[in-house]
Amino acid sequence: MTSATWADVLAQAIFHTLVASLYVEALVRTWRVRDPGQRIALRLTALGYPLVLFPALVLLFPVRAGDAFREGGALLVGRRWADVRLFGTGMFQWFVGGLAAIGLALLLMDLVPFLCRRRRARPPERAAPDPETAARLGATLAELATRLGTRAPALVWVERGAPVLFCTGIRRPAVVLSRGALRLLDAAELRAALAHELAHLARRDPAASWVVLLARVAMGFNPAFQVVSRALARDAEWLADEHAAEACGDRLALASGLLKLHRATAGPPPVRRTLPLAAALSEPLARVRSRDIELRCRRLLQPPAPRLPFGAARVALAALTLTALLFFVI
Repeated sequence: MTSATWADVLAQAIFHTLVASLYVEALVRTWRVRDPGQRIALRLTALGYPLVLFPALVLLFPVRAGDAFREGGALLVGRRWADVRLFGTGMFQWFVGGLAAIGLALLLMDLVPFLCRRRRARPPERAAPDPETAARLGATLAELATRLGTRAPALVWVERGAPVLFCTGIRRPAVVLSRGALRLLDAAELRAALAHELAHLARRDPAASWVVLLARVAMGFNPAFQVVSRALARDAEWLADEHAAEACGDRLALASGLLKLHRATAGPPPVRRTLPLAAALSEPLARVRSRDIELRCRRLLQPPAPRLPFGAARVALAALTLTALLFFVI
C-alpha cells in the first residue's frame, strides 16, 4: 500500500467507528434499552466493528479502493476533502491527524495513571482475620458464589485502616478485603458489596478488562473506540450491580455500600501529580466518577430494568445495517 492508501484506511477506520458508535447510541435511546446486558451487547457491535467488520471489508472487497467505486458507488469519499486546504494542509489530513490525536489523548488519560499505579503498587500486607470473622466471610462468599453460579474465590485479607474491596485474578480469582472496609460497612452492605465483586468474577470481567485494554492500545488512534470502551466499562459495573442485587436480595444495601465506599476513597491523590494539566483535569474527572456512582445508586433504588424482546435479533440487525451502510463510505 502507498502512504495515501494507508491514510485512507486510517481515516475510514476512524470515521466508520464514529458512525457505528453514534448509530448504536441512537438505537439504545430509540429502543429505550435500559437492561445493562443488552446495552453491552449493542455497544460491542460498535466496539467490534473496527476490529472485525472493517478489516473484513478492506480485505474481502478490494474493489472499494478503486477509482471506479469512488466515482460511481461510494456515498462519501473522505479523500476529496484533501482539496480543501488550511494552512497549506488538506482538510483530510487535518481530520485524520486531529481525531488520531484526540484518540491518543483519551487513551493516555486512562493508560498513564493505570501504569503509574501498577508501578507504585506494593504487594498487599496480607494477614489473617480472627477465626470468627474468617468463618463468617467464608460462609458469605460461598453462599453468594452458589447464587451467582461460580466458585467461591480466595479471600485476601489486608490489614489496612483504609477501605479496600475489589476482585482480582484471571486464573486464580480472589476478593481483596481490608479491615477498614469491614469497619465501614454494616453486615448487609458488606454482603451486597461482596456480591458485586463476585458478579464481576462470575462474568470473568478481570480477563475481559485486559482484553479491552489491549484493544484500546491497538486502537489508540481511534477516539470513538476509546469513548465506547469507557461506556462499556460503565455498563459492566451496572450489570454487576444488577446481578449482585439479585443474589443478595437487597438493592438498598448495595446502593448504600457503594456510596460509603465512594465517599471514603474519594479525595486528593496520595502522590504529587506530574502530568501536564493533571491538576486542571482532576476535578472534572472526579465529578464524572461521582456522577457515575450517583447514577448507579439511582438505578438501584428502582426496580430492575426489563429486557427488551428479540435482543439477539436487534444486535444482528444493528450489525447488518451498519455493514451495509458503511460499505459505501470510503
